[in-house]
Amino acid sequence: MDRKTTIPIDSFLVPGYPDEYETKLMLSQWGIPVPRGMRFLPGEKFDPKKFIYPVVVKVCSAHILHKTDQGGVVMGVESSRIKEVLNDFVNKFPGTPILVEEQIHFRGPELIVGALVDHSFGTAVMVGAGGVLTELYKDVAFRLAPLTFQEAGRMLRELTVSPAFFGYRGLKCDPDSLSRIISATADFAVGIGERFSQLDINPLVFSGDRWIALDAKLVLNHD
Repeated sequence: MDRKTTIPIDSFLVPGYPDEYETKLMLSQWGIPVPRGMRFLPGEKFDPKKFIYPVVVKVCSAHILHKTDQGGVVMGVESSRIKEVLNDFVNKFPGTPILVEEQIHFRGPELIVGALVDHSFGTAVMVGAGGVLTELYKDVAFRLAPLTFQEAGRMLRELTVSPAFFGYRGLKCDPDSLSRIISATADFAVGIGERFSQLDINPLVFSGDRWIALDAKLVLNHD
């Protein structure tokens, strides 16, 4: 099946503005792992037995881009606190959906992987050191999309942080699966077509035996 047909561009909760939950659903269709999670709409009943704790609770709105800065992310929530945390979110962000996800434990670097449209060259994909210090590190490699698995691997070797992917101090961060995610990100952006504007996966981390997108933002054109 053509994966482009599975992208629900016109079925977002807020038309034209995908939230984190919707963005992650689309990324998973393109082979990019994301945490297990559920989005709860305002007034929707929450069943605490559906989760394995601890969990992460997030405000889930395409119009709240900096969730952490606004107190919209709480990590390490145990079952004994989940109702209290959810009530706090309802009061702090009235009328806004809430995302509850499994908490992912990881060791190693936090990366950013994304794509954007350059008005001169077209759609480009990027990878670099991520997390909250993305702007400080400025350790980034770019290529035009689409790109091959092999070219994605060459991008990784351009980064200052690249030794972390190849066994530095015993770290196990599968560079091949990371290259596949970079290539899939490029395909994702191209697959959306002219409505695509920007995608940021930050952070992307290595947990267990896979890379997984902990947060993701997708911006579409509205022309």
